[in-house]
Amino acid sequence: MTTLTRDPKGYYATLGLRPGADLSAIKSAYRSRVKTVHPDRNASSRAREEFQRLMDAYAVLRDVVRRAEYDTTGQECMDDDEELAEPGSIPISCSCCGSLTAQPRYVVYHTVRSFLVWAKTGRLEGIFCRACADRTAVRASIITWLWGWWSLPGLLLAPLALLRNLFGGSKPKRENGRILIRQGRAFLARGEMEIARSLALQAARFARQPDDRARVEDLMHATRSVTDTRRLKGRWSLGGGVFLAQVLPLLALPLTAAVFALIATKPWDQPVSTSGNIAMRPVNVGEIRHVAIEGLKIRMAPIAGAPVLTLLDRFTTVEVTGDTDTPEWVRIRTPSGVDGYVETRSLYAGSGARFKSQWCAENRGGPPGTGEVLSRRVSGDHRLLVHNEGRRDGVVKLKTLTGHTVASFYVPATYHIGVGGIPEGTYRIEFATGAKYSRGCGVFLDEMQAMVLPVTLTFKYVAPGSARSMTSIAEISLSPAPGDPVQPLALSTERFATDD
Repeated sequence: MTTLTRDPKGYYATLGLRPGADLSAIKSAYRSRVKTVHPDRNASSRAREEFQRLMDAYAVLRDVVRRAEYDTTGQECMDDDEELAEPGSIPISCSCCGSLTAQPRYVVYHTVRSFLVWAKTGRLEGIFCRACADRTAVRASIITWLWGWWSLPGLLLAPLALLRNLFGGSKPKRENGRILIRQGRAFLARGEMEIARSLALQAARFARQPDDRARVEDLMHATRSVTDTRRLKGRWSLGGGVFLAQVLPLLALPLTAAVFALIATKPWDQPVSTSGNIAMRPVNVGEIRHVAIEGLKIRMAPIAGAPVLTLLDRFTTVEVTGDTDTPEWVRIRTPSGVDGYVETRSLYAGSGARFKSQWCAENRGGPPGTGEVLSRRVSGDHRLLVHNEGRRDGVVKLKTLTGHTVASFYVPATYHIGVGGIPEGTYRIEFATGAKYSRGCGVFLDEMQAMVLPVTLTFKYVAPGSARSMTSIAEISLSPAPGDPVQPLALSTERFATDD
């Protein structure tokens, strides 16, 4: 028996589809068509009639069982509560090859396609015979093996999809119970009582709803005269060549993951770490070195307990201006002109920018949340609205006129947030945009640009009895329109990351 491709009621034509379209295409076509034929948007005199016809078509085609009957018989669909042995009932056929099977199953196989930074899940579904189900499972797994691994989400979703396909895909109980009940009724109408009773026994394993259980009981009662207790041979158990074809690549997955981990970590080519102790190396006067630890203390004398002149941030570039009587200490000059002594092991030679970039990436931390306050030194009662209509995430800093950061917060791309807890005072607004924010360094690792607004914001105390209006809340935009008189000015990324 082959599946009919007729469309006597014009259901597929109403949706603008060819007969036999899958469920995803049906849903997509419905969402597109309903916008144009809805009476609220369509002024045609036939709008209500066209809308009702669209709803009738969608009601049949979105239902797995009713669509299968429509595709198989090309006639009006049977109702779930119609007579058990309706004359002329035709069993549901395989939606793939069109052959008649006594044990059809509605099966959903899962696919994953990766697009570098994101992954898209898909479904290959239908009412299958066992042979077509196996072929569809292999097809879904091949798609996932070829296209599912090329993004970080895909690395998580692809193994899950492969395992679900390996163990037979998803078999929704509600739909499969209804299919087996319909199939049993059709064989009962044809007088094939043994097959009808066996299908009723299979349907009992899927039926969970009270109405479905009642229909199974009716079918069991109608076939009570069958004395032969033999059942149909189960064709949906795991095993066979198809199972092995899917499980063997999965067994090799841990080895593949280990290879990728070795390639990613490159243990044979580890760069010098700037977060641990650094071996002492002789220094020469006039040599340029970089600070290897956070909060390096510049002392007045080459002694551990000598008074501290200032502190230096990690990766600060300094100049060696003299040596001492012991190789453990060296005299340096800071970028601000302060001369003092530090331990030689706290400085490293080489490319400061390369080591800093490496350290910032290794200490990136988790991605900040929307509106997350990254730092706050003082709190208050004022609020600020921030609009980031650009395509890159942003970090905003409120700095005093002397350059000290009062608060900093994270504003994702395309978001509009309100920030509270701002104390009274006058502040300069600095912000940076980019991707892959590093908590360890307070900078974006990719495409970072820093800006400063050419205006200041002043927040004043408001008496408790005074009325406050939302319209009086200060607002700033990280990407103002070209005609806006307040345009941000460029700022060096090093200056933005520095907190004086």
